[in-house]
Amino acid sequence: MHSRDMSTNTFLLEPISAADAEHHRVRGGTVHIADSHPGYPCRRCLEDAPVGEELILVSHDPFDHATPYRSASPIFLHRASCDPPEDLATFPVQLTRRRLSVRAFDDAALMTDAAVVDGEDLGAVVDDFLSDGAVTRIHVHNADRGCWAVTITRPPDS
Repeated sequence: MHSRDMSTNTFLLEPISAADAEHHRVRGGTVHIADSHPGYPCRRCLEDAPVGEELILVSHDPFDHATPYRSASPIFLHRASCDPPEDLATFPVQLTRRRLSVRAFDDAALMTDAAVVDGEDLGAVVDDFLSDGAVTRIHVHNADRGCWAVTITRPPDS
């Protein structure tokens, strides 16, 4: 797992917000019961659901303003409310065990760079993308199915 000391952290993970997750839960989605592990990654707590847990499959758009790259993608959420990870400066196993599509965006939400990598290489790609001062956010998707996984931003003090 790729991790950093918070005092030198160069990124913050932004899972789906509590408000967006609750909106999706109230609106509903296709209910799934995890029948394998890993395989059902919740985008709020950033954990793979254990076998037997209920999740809903919904469509989520991680962009907050208009862009040609705007598109919704399928995501799983625990059916019951869950909390994000306490440490938003460390990549969870959910990300590091998968093949990922990593996409960098500027403040106009235009893509500046992209890469497909094994999860264990996510840290190096994030460091590289964030070395470009124009990059304000990075979207991470599962490469296989295209599901949005998390947004990565710079810490507020950087």
